[in-house]
Amino acid sequence: MAKKIRIGFIGAGGIAPGHYQRLHATGKAEVVALNDPSRKSLKRFCERCEGAAALPTYKDYRDMLKNEELDGVLILSPHTVHFEQSMTSLGKGLHVLSEKPLVCTIRHAKTLIRKAKAAKRVLMISYQRHFDPQFRYMREQIAKGAIGTVQYVQAIQAQGWLRGTRGTWRQKLADSGGGQLNDSGSHLIDIVMWVTGMKVSEVFAKSENFKTEVDINSTLAMKFENGALGSMSVIGNAPGWYEDHTIVGSKGSFFLRQGLDLLQQDASGKAVKIKLPKYTKNPDANFIDAILGKDVVQTPPECGLRTIEVTEAAWRSAASGKPVKVPK
Repeated sequence: MAKKIRIGFIGAGGIAPGHYQRLHATGKAEVVALNDPSRKSLKRFCERCEGAAALPTYKDYRDMLKNEELDGVLILSPHTVHFEQSMTSLGKGLHVLSEKPLVCTIRHAKTLIRKAKAAKRVLMISYQRHFDPQFRYMREQIAKGAIGTVQYVQAIQAQGWLRGTRGTWRQKLADSGGGQLNDSGSHLIDIVMWVTGMKVSEVFAKSENFKTEVDINSTLAMKFENGALGSMSVIGNAPGWYEDHTIVGSKGSFFLRQGLDLLQQDASGKAVKIKLPKYTKNPDANFIDAILGKDVVQTPPECGLRTIEVTEAAWRSAASGKPVKVPK
C-alpha cells in the first residue's frame, strides 16, 4: 500500500471533525497529530472522531510541527492567527489547507501567496461552494456565454450568527479580525466573483454591530470591473438560515434559492432545462489530490486575496460612509 499523506490539525474546534472524516474518507490521507490550546476542544474532538483519542496532542502548534513527521496541515484556528500559522507551516515545507478567511488583511494575503509559490507547496482555502454542482454549473454556463454579459448580481445570506457565536472568539475583534462579513460572509463574497469571473471594483457598505466589537449585519452595493452592478447582504441577526443568489445577464438569468433550487431562464424568460455536472469532491479531497499531483487546486489562495480586498473595502466604506475603490 502506498504511503498515506500525513496531516496535522492546527485547531480542533467545532469544524474540525468534518475535515477529519472527509480526509480519512479519501483513503489517501490520515490525521496523525492534533493541536489546540483548549483541552476541552481536544476532548470533544476525540469523542466525535474514531481513532482520534490515540493521536498525540499539542498545546502549541509549533511543537507539533517540530516533533511530528507531517506532509501538510489544516488551519482550523481563529482568523487572526491564520497568517502566522500558515507562514510557519509553509516554512517547514508543509502543504496548507486553511479554513476561511485565508487571512485578515490584503498585505498578509499577498505575502502568504508569495511564500507558497517560493516553497512550491499547495496552499488552499476551504471554500466548499466551489465544489457544489449548482455553482459549478452556473460558472461553466457564464464562461461559455450562455446568459450573455453579466449585468447584475445579487446575493443574500442570513443566519443566527449573533446569537450562536455570543461569548466566543468570533465576536472578539482581536481574534476574529472582523465579524460576520469576515466569517460566513467570506463564502458569499468569494462565490459571487468565482461564479461570474468578475472582480469587484467599488463598494459602498453599511453595517450594524448591535453593540458588539464586530460587524453583525452588512449590506454592500457593488460595481464590477466590467460595469455590472451588484448587491450583497450578510445578515448575522436572523432567526434562521437562508441563502439566495441571482445573476442577470444580457441573454438570460440564474436564480438559486437555498443552494439547491436552481432556475435558469433564456432571453425570452423561458425556463432552460438544466443538467448539473456530476461532481462529488470537496476541499479536503482536492487538497490531498493536489498534493499527489492528481488534480489542480479548485480553491486557490488568490480567491482569499480577492475576498479580503472586497472585505477591507467594505469595512472602510462602512466606517467612512463613502464608496471605496477595491485595489486592482
